[in-house]
Amino acid sequence: MATPVVMSALKCLLIPVLCLLTHPNGISHVAAAVAPPTQPHILFIVADDLGWNDVGWHGSEIRTPHLDELAKSGVILDHSYVQPICSPTRSSIMSGKFVSHTGIQSLILATKECGLPTNITTIAQQLKGLGYATHAIGKWHQGYCKKAYTPSQRGFDTFYGYYTGEEDYFSHLRTDSADGKHWTGLDFHYDTGDQYENVVDMNGSYSAHVFANRAINIINQQDSSKPALYLYMPFQSVHSPIQVPGEYPAKYPNIKDEQRRQFAGMVSALDEAVGNVTAAWKQKGLYDNSIIVFTTDNGGLVRSGGNNYPLRGQKFTLWEGGTRGVAFVSGPLLNKTGYVYPGLWHVVDWYPTLVELAGGNSSDLDVDGFPMWSHLSNNITSLRVNFPYLIHNESDTFAIRVNEWKLMIGVKNDTWHPVPPESQLGQVELATSDNFEDGELLPEKKKKQPVTYLFNLAEDPTEHNDLSQSNPEQLATMMKELENMKHPYAPDICSKVAKSEKSNPKNFGNAYSHGWC
Repeated sequence: MATPVVMSALKCLLIPVLCLLTHPNGISHVAAAVAPPTQPHILFIVADDLGWNDVGWHGSEIRTPHLDELAKSGVILDHSYVQPICSPTRSSIMSGKFVSHTGIQSLILATKECGLPTNITTIAQQLKGLGYATHAIGKWHQGYCKKAYTPSQRGFDTFYGYYTGEEDYFSHLRTDSADGKHWTGLDFHYDTGDQYENVVDMNGSYSAHVFANRAINIINQQDSSKPALYLYMPFQSVHSPIQVPGEYPAKYPNIKDEQRRQFAGMVSALDEAVGNVTAAWKQKGLYDNSIIVFTTDNGGLVRSGGNNYPLRGQKFTLWEGGTRGVAFVSGPLLNKTGYVYPGLWHVVDWYPTLVELAGGNSSDLDVDGFPMWSHLSNNITSLRVNFPYLIHNESDTFAIRVNEWKLMIGVKNDTWHPVPPESQLGQVELATSDNFEDGELLPEKKKKQPVTYLFNLAEDPTEHNDLSQSNPEQLATMMKELENMKHPYAPDICSKVAKSEKSNPKNFGNAYSHGWC
């Protein structure tokens, strides 16, 4: 018999109805959004590896009261899609483009000479051009080997955080290797324009607290004489390593599995940090003319304590558990609030939506997203009818969505991962789910034809019933849609780049730094 948590999660998943509509070639026209009379402040929060079953509004045993309040007083995006790993999702946030159009299909490793192409105009650059003050706090993960890749050169007035994908939450050190050598260095920076400083006085301070304090400091410096604020907050939480001050997991004596209990503590620390930042946001008066966006970058990772049940799969996979992300938008500028938006949404849609809300013209943008503020604000049918989960020619891995239909080719299998009973979760492995090795997509072995899956997600949101054999007509239709989505294609920038010892922090005062590519 299902537990109350499982039943609640199933209820949250199954009740919303998927928005179905058609459009020639599967592409919708651009529609102008309605902007408020003055530029709104924008707080854009990204959680790292937060799973579908890791938030209170989906019935999790993990308590997220501050996030729940924001979500339930705003609009919950029930079908918001992200990439299955970190760098690709962030590239889509920054660019408004699908990863097959940016070339960031794989992780940007700390030892690799690659990054978000500099010919792409980021959302921060767009908003800065519209007069915004722009600040980034937390995880960058869009490249740093040369100065042009770093946040302060991509439209942010300041950056306070770390360049790479993972580090210690307290010491802010990370360890890497290349060319047979191993090293450890500091990855914590304060960048302003062309001024680059290493942050050396935060050893022992937990990153969620440090990042929240930095955000509160920026918020408190805001006044009516200053430009509107775009505050981008990609938290480190709740990515591995599983680290958190002891008082947070102590809140969960009911969770017997140690890994899940520690992870729950990390989620609570994140929730508290968001609560502190939004309290300052309101106290300073910014909330009255603002929107707050929250999204995860991908699904939770089971072996690290995350959970996406009842969705199938997890981080690193193209199943719904890796790509259907928790998300909401909140704030008084919404005309309708307190509801679950049933339409399709992709993380690329935030770029044009925010630009138009800020007074820009989305028709001038080279993006894949749609401007849909009026749709979210008024519960209007989504413009989005399709998207690629992933187009990756190098590994022959493909997954697309058209209305309620999902096609996957060359995707390795994964299963459903309920929250297990005592002392099991931390021992769960990736099963056969991982299409990635060291953050790079792997080619399928050519011994046989890649496995093809077809799902009707309106009827089967948990991907139990493969229809690829029983519905050949729909399969043929989806194969044609896939061929259309394959073009144009930007080759994977990072997958063929070798790791380099030139990235060794010893070359830069024992801190990760640009200047080696």
